[in-house]
Amino acid sequence: MSKREESEATLRKEMFQSIIGSFFDAQSTSLEAKLLKMELLAQNFHEALSLTPLFEHIRREILAAPLSVAERRGYESRLSELAREVTRKQLIVLESGGQRYDWTVLIEDGLVTGEAPQQLEDVSLTFDGIARRFRVTLLQADTAQRELRARLEIETPEQPGVSPAATGRYEVEFEVGFFSTPMIDNTRLSNDQRVALVLTDMNAAGANLSLVLFPGSRASLREKPYYEEILRKLADTAIGGGNGR
Repeated sequence: MSKREESEATLRKEMFQSIIGSFFDAQSTSLEAKLLKMELLAQNFHEALSLTPLFEHIRREILAAPLSVAERRGYESRLSELAREVTRKQLIVLESGGQRYDWTVLIEDGLVTGEAPQQLEDVSLTFDGIARRFRVTLLQADTAQRELRARLEIETPEQPGVSPAATGRYEVEFEVGFFSTPMIDNTRLSNDQRVALVLTDMNAAGANLSLVLFPGSRASLREKPYYEEILRKLADTAIGGGNGR
């Protein structure tokens, strides 16, 4: 690493520690200030850190704050748009080094209640010479929180260049929403590949989903362990301080 790179990394780390520390400050700042700090974090560190817990924390604060209907709607819209912008940026990076497939889904009453899961069109993708098939089943839709419960089935058939141990079929279930980010919230595959399901838009009538298949090298930055360690220490300090009162 050159001196310039070291200086940039040090600056980013100091910026990160300064911003994230304020979220655990006992002298809590205003909601407007927290949203501004969230925007700074999202713009500068979305590739290195899972911001989902902070997004959800701020959403809870918005819901609990004594705001007018218009103010609450404005803050919620601002937070959701920030999360979607992070997702858009990550999709551009991942798609440039991988492959992407999109669906448009109509949300019916049975999907909202969870009584009628919806299976999407199967997707077959070949990346770096490895063929895989993906099947997405939507189990339930939460139109209020704009989240989907989904099951992703992944099949890797026997083929040249793929170890027999890496072939077969397995499935995972998870929730995907605007606060889910593909660089962080993804599923590991064999041969150092990743796959992520991304919710790009959603309302009461329907949703737009994307599946992106990409190399593991695009999943995070080398500084990520540092950021996670700082976040863990700050959280431990906040918990310890709270127990001591």
